[in-house]
Amino acid sequence: MIPDPLSPSLSLHAAHGLVDGLRGALAGATCPQWVGVAGDSYRSRHGEVIASVQGVLDQIQAALSLVPAFDEERNRAFARSLAAAVSQPELLALGAW
Repeated sequence: MIPDPLSPSLSLHAAHGLVDGLRGALAGATCPQWVGVAGDSYRSRHGEVIASVQGVLDQIQAALSLVPAFDEERNRAFARSLAAAVSQPELLALGAW
């Protein structure tokens, strides 16, 4: 089967991989070697920053989960327009669909 070049499925798969990679990197982001005021400040706000970033990643994940529904709706709209063109041969002959 030839992949549909207009379908976002390949990019969507890559985006899911990036989000998963970011979640993994975030889980391991502790920077224990940081010292001084910057290290103390980082450690004191680490939980807050992690929670904020997790929230952003959750929103990205939610947006990515909507893409297949949009793709499906695009396919249905194309099928409807094609069916309308087939029912009107003059439009089909003009390539209006």
